Amino acid sequence: MRDGLEELDLTEPLANLLWILDPEAPPLPLRKLALRLHCDPSNVSQLSVQLEDKGLGQRRPHPEDGRVRTLVLTERGIEVRTQLLDLVAARSPLAVLGDAEQERLQAMLTKALAAPRRLPRLPSAD
Repeated sequence: MRDGLEELDLTEPLANLLWILDPEAPPLPLRKLALRLHCDPSNVSQLSVQLEDKGLGQRRPHPEDGRVRTLVLTERGIEVRTQLLDLVAARSPLAVLGDAEQERLQAMLTKALAAPRRLPRLPSAD
């Protein structure tokens, strides 16, 4: 992965931020991005500046609250994100699975994650 990130001129933290910036979703406030990355909001601010410097992202006011800043991908950012996703998919151990196998796996994982969590019953001490 490191070689691929170097080719894309990305650090791991920048790649993580690009990964979670879905261009199809409404823009997220920088604070929510920090929560998703499990880091301090100041880190996301620094990463945002780096994305802007590379022409991959742009900080903008939130559409519903102008006091809140969001980060959106530029056209170039969307292209690099697509390249990143392709890189990860190609180097994933799951890449050996065919389309039908990947679809079955996704369905099983979706079902498992949606199921309510139940603790196992312990035998009684009677």
